[in-house]
Amino acid sequence: MKQKAILKNNLIIFGLLLLASPAILSQSIQKLYVNMPDAFNPTLTKQNRMELLEYHKAGKGDSITNRFGHQSYLLSYDTLQQKIVVKNTPGSTFEMKIMKLDDNKPAIGIIRTVCAPVCLSSVEFYDTAWNSIPVRFTMPKAIEWLDVKSIPTDKIDVQWARNLMGIGFITLRFSDKNQLLVAKNNTLDFLSVEDRKVIAPYVSATEISFELKGRTWQRKP
Repeated sequence: MKQKAILKNNLIIFGLLLLASPAILSQSIQKLYVNMPDAFNPTLTKQNRMELLEYHKAGKGDSITNRFGHQSYLLSYDTLQQKIVVKNTPGSTFEMKIMKLDDNKPAIGIIRTVCAPVCLSSVEFYDTAWNSIPVRFTMPKAIEWLDVKSIPTDKIDVQWARNLMGIGFITLRFSDKNQLLVAKNNTLDFLSVEDRKVIAPYVSATEISFELKGRTWQRKP
């Protein structure tokens, strides 16, 4: 009887933990975002970040006046996927996601995207104490979207096309599901109208996905 009672209690505790898991995740992502060092996101103060999430949860809006007197917007707050996306300014976005490494320890991924006017991203990874950690990711080059084999060499100089793709404007985002990092090529937006018209048919619009394997982001086929 005693063993049955213990088993019953354990099952009840397990069930409560399952029910509470979204709240636990919510506290985790919210706590890390709100309490991160201001240097990681200087546009918003700790008070700004807290109010932005609290207003959203209370259904009172998804924007806040940042420390420079302009509006910042909460674009996504996903407690299950542990992901937050904030439009800090009209030309910049801050994205944060918590994921698991190969040793099951949490890692924080941060993507900063700036559009001036063509959009370009950078990504960094930290532990929960905000120490930089060695998670390997190689930013794809714009030329990887260029289908060189399809270029008619009698009409277009292939080296000219390669040179156009030599300067890359790549944006990143974390997938809403799974541990995927998705890259989009924006380099065509940087080109002149004439050059874009010539080369666009040979540049793929498909995004490139990377999956976290161990501590390395590997390109998916």
